[in-house]
Amino acid sequence: MTGMTVQRLLYFYQENVQETMNELKNTLVAGTTQDESLVRSAQSFVRNGAVRLVDYRPVQHEATFIVRDVQDAYVEIGFHEGAACSCKATPICRHVTASYFYLYQHFGSLTDWVRDWKQSADVEALRKIRQERTPLAWEQYANNLLTKLVIEDHASSFFLMEFALNDYRRQMQRIRPLEREWHVIFDASVTLMTLVKLWPVFESFLRENERGRVRYYLDETTQVLKHQFRQLNAQHRFFAADPFYERIERYVRHLLIETSGYFNQRSAIYSAYWNELGNQKTRAIELDFLEKHSETKDGNSLLSLRQLFYLQMGNSEQLLETLQYAAPEEVPNYLSLIRYALDQEDTQSATHMMQRLLPAIEEFLLEDPLASRYVYTIRQMEREMGLEADDKEHFCQMLLPHTLEPYSHWLIEQERFKEWQELHLFFASGISYAETCGLQMVANHSPAHAMPIYHLNILREIDEKKRDSYKQAVRHLKKMKQLAKAAGDAAYWNSYVKEIREKYRRLRALQQEMEKGNLAL
Repeated sequence: MTGMTVQRLLYFYQENVQETMNELKNTLVAGTTQDESLVRSAQSFVRNGAVRLVDYRPVQHEATFIVRDVQDAYVEIGFHEGAACSCKATPICRHVTASYFYLYQHFGSLTDWVRDWKQSADVEALRKIRQERTPLAWEQYANNLLTKLVIEDHASSFFLMEFALNDYRRQMQRIRPLEREWHVIFDASVTLMTLVKLWPVFESFLRENERGRVRYYLDETTQVLKHQFRQLNAQHRFFAADPFYERIERYVRHLLIETSGYFNQRSAIYSAYWNELGNQKTRAIELDFLEKHSETKDGNSLLSLRQLFYLQMGNSEQLLETLQYAAPEEVPNYLSLIRYALDQEDTQSATHMMQRLLPAIEEFLLEDPLASRYVYTIRQMEREMGLEADDKEHFCQMLLPHTLEPYSHWLIEQERFKEWQELHLFFASGISYAETCGLQMVANHSPAHAMPIYHLNILREIDEKKRDSYKQAVRHLKKMKQLAKAAGDAAYWNSYVKEIREKYRRLRALQQEMEKGNLAL
């Protein structure tokens, strides 16, 4: 019979459809990949209008539906006998399910039915996790949620993943233990198991803008983990939590050794864990592991991490031996190691490392175009150390001009005024900057070495060819006059003023300002 409407059909068979929907809710298992895929596909057919009633046979109590798939499927529903599909899939296919969904939506809410069906699995999972608190149970629940909420629909774009991750984190809070002592263990475990599950997706992003966003996300997550590790270190470790601590350690090692890409972030997470939660016994075991593995799966050297363990365990000889042939490109990693030593108040080890690394740092600053961003960090570290005189001078020289001011003061302390003068003539220092670098102290102790700096700036002001600049030049000349007087060299000074007048005799405004300045001695 053609021309039969769905509403009229349901007048006779609504109870049958409702019974079948109840059976589907009990037969299909939420949380399993196969059944969830089936329900999702059937729901998509209905939402996109791909299901249509094409025939009804009242005597047989049967109806025929067509489902527009890659290849059209014909579904025969016997309201008293069951259903069959032309695709021949067993025990139940997505086309049959879509046909029942199509009928059900005319008298019930399909969205509510799917939500209730999914919640039945969540309730069961939550009950199981609360009864059996294990790292594996947490991991399975997290993996299912990540697959369902993040990976299946949003793995193609990290920007979409970020929004889905917010929903994932909210849902993970449903299994967070109520006891306060479990909170940090749970939070750290979830953060790490999320990274482990999503890392293959991170590796799949090839566009630089998305990889940059992933790096930013990993940097933020690393800071979160550092805070969580500090909290774990601060709280008492109880016996029941031992399996969870072991699983956290396994996550950290897996991220370092078995994954690929974003090595800086992986090593930062690994270092943060062992900085906070390692002890002499566990570090010795881990160091043995690192010494047996020279590099990660993707070919990154583990040397810098072994050096961290040498430092933590007080093995200075091995540490300094590994620094003997430090490559310039490894300097940023070594600076982090020095920073860690200073944070641990191990100034001696930090100083020895800096002394050993000075040649590599100098080469790094010359070769790497982005190396200047590390200058401030290096200077801050140097202030906290006790470098010897030769090393301090080498340190200041290689960081010039960034260390011009501290190096200038150091030269004054050493009474090396000639070198101070040559340094500021080379960098063409202005008077105001030279004064911050100790010009007045040089003028007091050795006026002759201060005068060339004024001369340089006098010529600079005259070249401006403006009356205001001429006035400034005369002010500098007056300063030079005082220095010449202090040095008892009046003849030289008068000759110098005469030479300036003669050289710039065509600059009338300058001649007028010099006349008013009364510069003769």
